[in-house]
Amino acid sequence: MFPLTKFPYVVFKEILANCNASDLNALFQTSRRFKNNLIRDLPRNMFGVEIVLQMMATLRTTKGDNLELFSIPYLDSDRSDLKDIPDSAMFSFSNDSLASLTLSIDGITRFLKCDIDSLIIDCTHCIGMMPQIFGWLNERQQSINHLTINYQAERDVEDLDFILKNMNVVESFTIYVDTLPDGMRPLNPKIKCDFLSVTDVPSNNWMCLNDISNSDCKHIQLSAPKFTPTEWNIFLKSWRYGSNQRMEYIAAKIIDSEDMISELTDGLNVEERDESLIRTFVLISTPWAFRGGLDIKRQDGKVATVVIGPIIHEADDGKQIRAFTVVVWPEGTN
Repeated sequence: MFPLTKFPYVVFKEILANCNASDLNALFQTSRRFKNNLIRDLPRNMFGVEIVLQMMATLRTTKGDNLELFSIPYLDSDRSDLKDIPDSAMFSFSNDSLASLTLSIDGITRFLKCDIDSLIIDCTHCIGMMPQIFGWLNERQQSINHLTINYQAERDVEDLDFILKNMNVVESFTIYVDTLPDGMRPLNPKIKCDFLSVTDVPSNNWMCLNDISNSDCKHIQLSAPKFTPTEWNIFLKSWRYGSNQRMEYIAAKIIDSEDMISELTDGLNVEERDESLIRTFVLISTPWAFRGGLDIKRQDGKVATVVIGPIIHEADDGKQIRAFTVVVWPEGTN
């Protein structure tokens, strides 16, 4: 077999560019010379890398349409008793096991010359570990493109508070929150990223609409929180006077009431558009058609349209919930 390192340099780089992560790992073991050439010539960030921090920790690489999944070894990860924990509900990383896990991740990503593109954290497996996790993450790279948090714990919210204060997300932040302590304090997060998705079951007071006003996000999806017309009125007034200037779209819910429209529009000077008017908004390359709605003009001239949808379900307390959408039109398109 003709040694790969004997190929011309341009050909060798082309071979590397067409390898998957598992191919590179196999080639890495062939010889010291090839190992040195690989370290020298492999392009940076050729792969997208996603890490899942949970009991069965995984690293996923993507390159075009190709996807590969690898288990990440860490201290005690091969313990037989871990396999007997129902649904892994009782598992939590120790300081040593988490340190060995991050060391393994650093070794793999250093070999692939890749930053971590996406991080998913199951907080039930990382109780009390957020300073260690985000200290490691923020030391190894300035930011991360995608962060997903699964937070389900009837305990103190210090972990959640630490995440919100120390994350540096560029593109998307997705958070699922469940089973928080009763009477917990508001966390008042200020979130900056392109896409924010919050699913909060049941709805808790850790975040309010004022926090969204004080954040800096383009596309916002509030899947579970339900706010009153008065709360939305305050939010829209804040936007009209200049808050969250990058916001382009928000999909959420509103609690229906007999005086919903008057409560929502109080002091806003809205223009009600006829249902026959159909306008198209492009969200992440996908066109969406909106009928009618309530137009609100911001002080800088930008126009937002509020569309209240049909009743989608009834809450446990009997209140009816409607879909609520706000679209901020690009200049000259409304």
